[in-house]
Amino acid sequence: MVRNAYDTQIEEIEQDVIKMGELCIESLEKSVQAFLKSDKELAKKIREGDNVIDLMEMEIEEKCVSIMALQQPVASDLRRLLTVLKIISKLEKIGDNASKISKITLRSNTKMNKDSEILNVMVLYLKDMLKDILKAYQEKNEELAREVYKRDKKIDKLFEELYGEMIRHIIENPSHTSKVTEIIFVGKYLERNGNLIASIGDRIVYMITGERIKEEEFDYKHFE
Repeated sequence: MVRNAYDTQIEEIEQDVIKMGELCIESLEKSVQAFLKSDKELAKKIREGDNVIDLMEMEIEEKCVSIMALQQPVASDLRRLLTVLKIISKLEKIGDNASKISKITLRSNTKMNKDSEILNVMVLYLKDMLKDILKAYQEKNEELAREVYKRDKKIDKLFEELYGEMIRHIIENPSHTSKVTEIIFVGKYLERNGNLIASIGDRIVYMITGERIKEEEFDYKHFE
């Protein structure tokens, strides 16, 4: 295959990854919106939309496997394709987490106000992380990928704050156990999304440099 046509194939796959990521951003935001507003109709739509994200993952994976099997890519191209496979796996899990949040909404029987400032902050922060990690991927921006990777610590801290706040609330209001449990579970799914986005950042750095952020962190801790 002519190199230009080969590059075009990979670039088209990378554009599919961006589209998949954009669907995940929408699903993430709307899943929390549905939970906070107890909007079961919106939650149903998000659950149904998860099938689209799953299908995109399978289609992109098939394209990557086809290129690897037929074209015998060189090392740099192979890293690009392996990175695609890793990224779409993480994005699919982000979509699954949005679906799981929607499942909580659909099963919820509580009529209490579930508004949570920390949940709102977490979802806004995650949206920005996901948008920036897609930008880093599209632009092959190592610095931005590393910066987004570090932001995961903020999500971890926010979840710790949410958990502490909910435990204090349940001690003071034992009758609110169901509401508090639901909020904690939603927060945990969001915290996991932070880990997934950070992992995408790690893979982007590997694609660009051939090195992993996680390996660098391990080496640093090992020789401290």
